[in-house]
Amino acid sequence: MADTTAAPSGGRALFVRQSSGLVREVSVRNALFYNTAAFIGITVAWAPVFYTLAFVPIGKKFGLTSYGWTAILVGICCIFLGLIFASLATVMPRSGGDYVFTSRLIPGVGPFFAWVESFTLVFASLAVIAFEIPIVLHNTQISGDIIGIGTGVGFFKRANGWFTSGGSVTGWPGMIAALVVIALILLVVIQPTRRFHRIVTALGAFGLLSWVVMWVAGLLFVHRASFEANLPRYTGFTAAALQKAAVTGGVVGHGFSWSTTVLPFIMSVILFQYIGFQYSAYIAGEVRGNIKRGILIGVLGALFFAVVMNSFYVDTLGNRLGTTNMLGWGINYWSGKPTPLGQATALPLASTIARPGLWPIWLFVSVAATLWPLLLCPVYISLISRISLAWSLDRQVPKWFGEVNERLRAPLNAILTAVGLCVVLAILQNFALLPHSIAPPNGKLNLASTVWFSILMALFSWVLPGVNAMISRFSRPDLMRNAPWRNTLWAFGLIWLAFAVFTYWFAGIKPIANAVSTSLQPGKGGALSYFNNTGITLTIALYVIAVIIYIIVAIKNRVSGVEMSLLYKELPPD
Repeated sequence: MADTTAAPSGGRALFVRQSSGLVREVSVRNALFYNTAAFIGITVAWAPVFYTLAFVPIGKKFGLTSYGWTAILVGICCIFLGLIFASLATVMPRSGGDYVFTSRLIPGVGPFFAWVESFTLVFASLAVIAFEIPIVLHNTQISGDIIGIGTGVGFFKRANGWFTSGGSVTGWPGMIAALVVIALILLVVIQPTRRFHRIVTALGAFGLLSWVVMWVAGLLFVHRASFEANLPRYTGFTAAALQKAAVTGGVVGHGFSWSTTVLPFIMSVILFQYIGFQYSAYIAGEVRGNIKRGILIGVLGALFFAVVMNSFYVDTLGNRLGTTNMLGWGINYWSGKPTPLGQATALPLASTIARPGLWPIWLFVSVAATLWPLLLCPVYISLISRISLAWSLDRQVPKWFGEVNERLRAPLNAILTAVGLCVVLAILQNFALLPHSIAPPNGKLNLASTVWFSILMALFSWVLPGVNAMISRFSRPDLMRNAPWRNTLWAFGLIWLAFAVFTYWFAGIKPIANAVSTSLQPGKGGALSYFNNTGITLTIALYVIAVIIYIIVAIKNRVSGVEMSLLYKELPPD
């Protein structure tokens, strides 16, 4: 690819931009499975566990739960986000996604917001990876539990003792197992780009097959009566105990609630489930053929799967097992209380309890469901590396950090750095190295806090695409002249921005403000204690670090004589 140079007339070049080193080797099909792998993670097996993550009542209306209806509502709003990404990527087909869009479209402060948005997205993505790695180990245990129930073999009946210390996946056994998982992730992500996407596509297709098998077999062979009858025999729990837990935990609701104390919290959990459906826009510099078509099919196709999995799929199978049973199992899991077999609400495991004679079918689904979270991790590391490449091209990080390796056609240094951070997070999950006030109750990172940290860190990534869509036609008419849906893009942005602000205001900012106000009252404890116990302290710290890094880099570039205003008037090199 040809080099591009920008310089003031009559002077030496203040920056010389060479081609990125990326190659357009990603097909439309690859982009679709890239997005699908980025969001599914544990949904095929663990979908019902997310009913209760928001700790709000879940009711039923017209055959679907309020969670399922919310998934459809959020999906409708996400269509506009998909159209925004497809439109902007068409005229700015560069890797880096919304970092490139924000830095080029928002006048003046765009580069600053783009840096903060992408920096926090990177850490939100690392938190998702930290969430998924232990899930791989738990799903391996669940696969053993399924074999144990089906065959009665003692080794598999003791599967919950695998990778554990003191009954939990933690300590040295958990750490060694996590390192094995990270090694497998590294093995996939350091493949050359074309081979990497072939692996993602093949495993993604296998995973979708397991989803279809779980849905069809579950509807045909799983019944609530048999599940409740077999539950005490295999787990020592009763359906009555699960139903009581659901009521006691306050997660049994009625109908569909539009209350701002219920709906936004479910919406935020759904957004966590959907994050990633739009990520092929972040590798637009590698998508071949018609960019608009490729991104649109990849984004909206993955969104379709996301909506169906989080509505009709989970609700129909949850109903076959007893929705209240699923709610009780889930609230106990997130509250750290005993659960059947000590595991999360996994559909293959629950189906095995209901129909143990069909354990080979449920094992097939469980094995595939173990591969999904494993597959998600290299996809997120790939995403992080492409954002890092865009940073390096814009001098936000050193050039070597985002340099594209000729063999991989990918930024190897950024990949290795992301993998190294995954090791650090695994250490913090398995060993009590953090103050108990920051990582309650035992000084280790836990799954629930990791989820909410990721949701908070992704704030700018969900909000700013709406801003970009609204102002792009006016701020950069030169770029947007040939953009698809140019005349209506502002309306898409307004709808999406209203949705994102509503969700984060009522599910994030307002509850934090209320809790701080309460904590400042006499006898209620200080605000710092509340921030520490909810993980908000770490979130704020990383936002501050992002600002400090931007200021330091800006000063360094100015001292070096780099005219940054010229740089952001152009797109990154192809």
